[in-house]
Amino acid sequence: MELSEYADRIDHISAGYSRAYDVDRTPEWVLLKLTEEVGELAQAWLTASGQGRDRGLDDQQKEQALAAEWADAIGMLLVFARRTGIDVDRAIADKWLHWESVHGAAGQAR
Repeated sequence: MELSEYADRIDHISAGYSRAYDVDRTPEWVLLKLTEEVGELAQAWLTASGQGRDRGLDDQQKEQALAAEWADAIGMLLVFARRTGIDVDRAIADKWLHWESVHGAAGQAR
C-alpha cells in the first residue's frame, strides 16, 4: 500500500473523530495535534528505553505503547499532508528516493 492510501484512510478516520468531538480540523489544529503526538512518542521512547519513569508497565507494554505512539505520530503527519495538499508519495520520492541513484539502494556510494 502506498503512503497516500494510508493518508486517505487515516484522514477519513480523523474526520470521524472531528465530528464526534466537534473539532475543526484546520491545518493549524492538525499541526498542533501532530506536535502533541510527537511529544507522546518521545515520552514512550524514554519510558521504553529506560530513560524515563516505567509508568508501571512491563517491557511488552512499553513496546506496545511506543508502537502505538509512533502510529499516532505517523497518522497525524499523513493527515497534515492530506489537509495541506501534499502528495506524500511524490514528496518522499523527490526528497529521499532520488538518492538511491546516487548512493545505491543500500545507501552505498557508487
